[in-house]
Amino acid sequence: MTDEDTNMGNGDTIVDEQESMSDSEQAMAKLKESISVEKEDVGSLRIKMTVTVPRETIDERMGEQFAELKRDAAVPGFRKGHAPIQLVEKRFASDVGDQLKRELVSSGYLAAVEKEDINALGDPLFWVSVKEEQENEDQQTKSVETEKLLPIDQALDSLVFPKEGALTFACEIELKPEFELPKLDKIPIKRVKHEVDESDVDAELKRMRMMRGTFKPVEDGQVKLDDMLYVDFKMFVDGNVVDSAENFDVAARDMNIRGVQLEGFGKAVEGKKLGDTITIEGTVPDDHEQMDIRDKTAKFELTINEIKRLEVPPFDQAFLESAGFDSEEDLRELVRDQMQADLSSRSRSHMHEQVGDFLLEHTDFELPEGLSQRQVERSLSRRRIQLLQAGMPEAEIDKSMDDMRVKARDQVIRDLKLFFILEKIAEDREIVVPEDRINGAIAHMAHRANKRFDRVRDELSKGDGLTMLYLQIRDEMILDLLITDADVSDEESPKKKAAPKSKTKAKTTAKVKAPAKKAATTSAKKKTPAKKTPAKKSVKKKKKTS
Repeated sequence: MTDEDTNMGNGDTIVDEQESMSDSEQAMAKLKESISVEKEDVGSLRIKMTVTVPRETIDERMGEQFAELKRDAAVPGFRKGHAPIQLVEKRFASDVGDQLKRELVSSGYLAAVEKEDINALGDPLFWVSVKEEQENEDQQTKSVETEKLLPIDQALDSLVFPKEGALTFACEIELKPEFELPKLDKIPIKRVKHEVDESDVDAELKRMRMMRGTFKPVEDGQVKLDDMLYVDFKMFVDGNVVDSAENFDVAARDMNIRGVQLEGFGKAVEGKKLGDTITIEGTVPDDHEQMDIRDKTAKFELTINEIKRLEVPPFDQAFLESAGFDSEEDLRELVRDQMQADLSSRSRSHMHEQVGDFLLEHTDFELPEGLSQRQVERSLSRRRIQLLQAGMPEAEIDKSMDDMRVKARDQVIRDLKLFFILEKIAEDREIVVPEDRINGAIAHMAHRANKRFDRVRDELSKGDGLTMLYLQIRDEMILDLLITDADVSDEESPKKKAAPKSKTKAKTTAKVKAPAKKAATTSAKKKTPAKKTPAKKSVKKKKKTS
C-alpha cells in the first residue's frame, strides 16, 4: 500500500467521524481548534485560565445566527424570510450579541478545559471589571473600578462583547487532586449492637419540641448567645466601605460574614442592646471574589436593629395534645419504639464512619493550604443535608454550620477529602442515584420536619440542596457497597454505666393535666424500691430533668 493510499484511508476515517458527530459536537470540535488558552497557577490546585476566541470564529457564528433569523424573523414591511440581511443585522444586533456572548463564553470554557485536559472541580468563577460607588470612613463616596470573581450568570452582565477583534475572558478554576485508591475489599469493620436508653428518648423529645420552636422579638433586654439579630452593617478595608447591607440577619455567635471569619463575634455581641454598634475585625480569605482586598484586614461595624430569640414550647398538656397523646409515657413509649426500630440505621451509620476512616487513612493526598471558601461551603451544604435527614431542628443546624465555618476546619478538611475519594469511586464504578431514592429521602426529611413533601423539595431546589442530597445518597450507596465486601465482625455496644441492682426504674403512669408551668417532662428513677414515690414528687422530678 502506498503512502497516498494510506492518506486517503485516513481522510475517509476523518470524514466518517465528522459525519457521525452531531451539529453541536462538530461546532464544539471546531471551537476547540480555533481558541487559544493560557494557564497560570494562582494557588495550590487553583489556576487562572485565559481564553481567546478569534474574530473569524465570532463572525462565522454571528453570520449563522443572522442567517437563521433572516429565515424566521418577522420584519415589518417584508414577507417572512425576505427581509434584507442588513436590516436583520441592524434590527437584531443587540440580541444576537448577547446570545452569542453567552454561547461563546460557556462553550469556550468547556472547549478550553477539554483542549488542555483540565480536571476541573465544580464551576469556574470569571474575572470581570466592575464600577462601584465606594464610601470611606468619612462617608465620602467615589466611583472605583474593581476586579471581581463572579459566577458566569453574574459575570456575563459585565463582560463586554467586542464589535471588533477577538473575545477574551479569564476565569479561575479549582482542580481535583490526583491520587490512587486503596484496595477496597475486605475492609475491617466492627458491627456494634446499639441500644436505646432514656437519654436517647430525652434527646428525641427535645428535638420534637425544637421543631415547633419559633423566633420571637426581644423588645427589652440584652443579646444572648444564639439569638437572631437583624443589623445594618458596613465592611471596611483600607478605610473604604467595600460592602454593606441593611437589616442583615446574623446569629449571635462566632460567624462567617461575607466570606470573612469573625472569631469572637459571639462574645462581642453578647449583652448588647437594641441600637448598640459592634466593631470587629477579620482577615479576608485569599480566594475572596474581590481580588484587591484578599488577605487584608476587614473591619465590620454592625448596628443592632432587632433581636429575636428561639422560644421552644414547654412539655405540657398542650404540647402532648398537639402530638396526639394524653400522657408523657405514651409519647415516650412510641418514641422509644420508633428509635428501637431505627437501630439498624444507627448501626449502618457507624459502619459508614469506619469505612470512611479506612479510606482516609489509606489514601494519600493533600488539600491546598489555602482551602477554598467555595469548597468549605460545599462541604457544609452536604453536612446540612445529613443533619436534615437526621431530623435536627433548623436552629440547631444553623448553629452547627456556623461553628464549623469558624472552628471545625479539621472536620471540613476531612469531609472534603472523603468527598474526593468517594467521587473517584463513583466514577470508577459508574454509580448513579435513581430518582425514586431521592424522592424517598425528601419524603423522610419532610416527615421528620413535619412539613409537606413539595415544600421540602422546593426549599432544596432554591440553592444546591438537591445536588447535595444527590451526592449524599450517592456516597451512602458507595459505602453500602463497600460494606458488602468488607470483613465485618460483631461487637457489643459500650453500654452506659448501669444503675445498681438495688435500684429499679419507676414507671410514669400519671396523665399530664396540670398547667404548662407544672407539666411533667421525663420519667423519674426511684431511690428506694421498698417505698413508692408519690405522684406529686414524680412530676416534680420529671420537670427538673427536662
